[in-house]
Amino acid sequence: MKFKLSLLGLIIPFLFGLVQPISGQDPDELVSARLFSDASEIKPGDSIWIGVEIDVEEGWHVYWKTAGDTGFPTEVEWTADDGVQIAPALYPAPYFYEYQGSASYAYKGKILLLSQLTLPAEGSSLPSNLTIQGELSALVCNESNCLPYKKELNLELPVGEKTELVPSLVQEISESLNSLPIPPSEGTRISGIAKGDTIGIEVQSPDVEKLAVEGFDFFAEGDFFDHAFRPKFEKTDDGLLVATLKKSDSSDGVSESVGGVLAHPDFERAWSINLQIEQAIYGKASETLKSSSLSVTQDPEASESGLPFLWTLLGMVLVAFAVWIYGKTNQPVNSSAQRTRGKALTLAFLGAGVWLGFPKEQNEAGLSWQNWSPERQESLLAEGTGVYVDYTAKWCQSCQFNKRIYESEEVIAQFEKLGIVPMRADWTKRGPTILESLESYGRKGVPLNVYYPPTEQGEDPQPILFSEVLTENSVLTVLKTGKPYRASESGGFPSILGFAFLGGLILNLMPCVFPVLGLKIMSFVKQAGEEKSKISRHGFIFTTGVVLSFWALVGVLFALRETLGEDLGWGFQLQEPAFVFILAAFLLIFAMSLSGVFEIGLSMIGVGSKLSQKSGYVGSFFSGVLATVVATPCMAPFLGVAVGAALTMDVLPAFAIFTSVAIGLSFPYLVLSVFPGWISKLPKPGAWMDTFKQAMAFPLYATVVWLLWTLASLI
Repeated sequence: MKFKLSLLGLIIPFLFGLVQPISGQDPDELVSARLFSDASEIKPGDSIWIGVEIDVEEGWHVYWKTAGDTGFPTEVEWTADDGVQIAPALYPAPYFYEYQGSASYAYKGKILLLSQLTLPAEGSSLPSNLTIQGELSALVCNESNCLPYKKELNLELPVGEKTELVPSLVQEISESLNSLPIPPSEGTRISGIAKGDTIGIEVQSPDVEKLAVEGFDFFAEGDFFDHAFRPKFEKTDDGLLVATLKKSDSSDGVSESVGGVLAHPDFERAWSINLQIEQAIYGKASETLKSSSLSVTQDPEASESGLPFLWTLLGMVLVAFAVWIYGKTNQPVNSSAQRTRGKALTLAFLGAGVWLGFPKEQNEAGLSWQNWSPERQESLLAEGTGVYVDYTAKWCQSCQFNKRIYESEEVIAQFEKLGIVPMRADWTKRGPTILESLESYGRKGVPLNVYYPPTEQGEDPQPILFSEVLTENSVLTVLKTGKPYRASESGGFPSILGFAFLGGLILNLMPCVFPVLGLKIMSFVKQAGEEKSKISRHGFIFTTGVVLSFWALVGVLFALRETLGEDLGWGFQLQEPAFVFILAAFLLIFAMSLSGVFEIGLSMIGVGSKLSQKSGYVGSFFSGVLATVVATPCMAPFLGVAVGAALTMDVLPAFAIFTSVAIGLSFPYLVLSVFPGWISKLPKPGAWMDTFKQAMAFPLYATVVWLLWTLASLI
């Protein structure tokens, strides 16, 4: 409907315009134009300026190079002798013309379009008199009429032994050049994000902090934008200027860049903007994109603003766990000693929850992170400043694990001593700019940490890449020596397999895995009376379910990498909002069942009571499948090196590594099934089993909180 109205807004003035000449209205009476140059003679190889001066009658207007919601652009099509180069015209900043719900970019009065003309070098066949022709086309309009305007412009220019300039015309052109839009002032940082049908632009500059937000205008180039939606501006609490544009309904895909002019009455000259934007393909478009939505390119400290909220929610989970412990232990049937232990545990978890979740003042100590951008990095390196770049994402657990290093007082002191600027490149929404930077280092995903040591100005800085999992020793060694960190001999591929096995084993202690395996091991208690061979088969079938599931997942990973060319890493599923939501919902339902809100039974672990009742082997197999599904988002940091190595290898070595992870994950169950005598050392069946089941709900609640926090960063 909006497109139809815009079309009518263009057609109706044309219909009026068609009848105007019959009543005596001539567009040549409304617009005058002339072509001139700043030289009376030019020699081969030189460049001069040529200009088209356009004078519009009062009450009428013509349009910018992008007309806006209605109208036609004002253009000059050049024709010149062979070898003569004429650059595209330079346009001054327009103004907003709004009429009946449409917004256009217009000129009124006198304007000058400048182009640079360059002759070929001596030896070229040039006539003694150079002929320059230009066809000026425009649409001249007022509130009720629009008339097409065309004019042929001609200029004869002698070609001689030297270039003769005309001082008065040089002055006129110089004044016009000094009024054209220019790049933003030094120190300005401009970033952007595409989100759904909304394009957001964020400007950080001392030049804009004190200016009234109502005075800003942004004239977007091209037909990608909905020009009827006049850009909305707002100021953040930090003084950042945020502009919101909308994508045209008729445009396909997402623009990789935003070009246009940023203007303000208090600007000496408008700013010419050519911005590469990060593309957030997820999330519902909003009428006004808030600054917090610019999470790909905003201040990294702001991108972490969700962390206090996350800690608060996790603290509430611990408080709820403390209340549950008190309720379970403070019963008359329990002994005095049991009630005392329960109260002690209650106080411990209550204190931990309050400490974790209680709102705290922002700690000003620590590293002062800056937002990463290629331009800012190049600027710092050109000055000889040391730069440390942390490529990270909220869904990347190894990235979150690495952040502990930046709390070290010794690391902070070393950064300050060397004057290193820490920069954070947040890839949560997988923008193309950060991807291109990752690929320049031969990487296809996060985590990646890069250090450029301080240099003398003019010296070419060389990057130092860290391993995927950081240690305080490795970071300090690199900072102090300015050389790559060389760990002791690791043992090659067998060592990687060992790390993979260890990482899989540790996964059993992760909050989204422990309840699954913990409850499944409880089934050993019920099976203690069965024959040993049957118990062993349960263990091997469970392991088979885990291994085959890992194989299936890594197969999908490699298939996507090969067919789609995506830079995928382990845990890529956490970059998909739909998957994160479904997983969070599944774990929440499971946790509520464990809490006793409703009963789906332990058979949920075996994927359905019917499967378990029909065949315990089927239940064990699907228990392995379920363990794998919930384990992949919780990959322990130990797996960072192993998984990172696997994704750079051929298929067979990669499958070997992931098989080692799978065996590590299923190892406790496998051991107990092979040595069923150890089952007797487990606690005997009793009421504790129900208590244990309820307790296992709380790690799942915490996992759901983390998944929802991750989801919020993706939409």
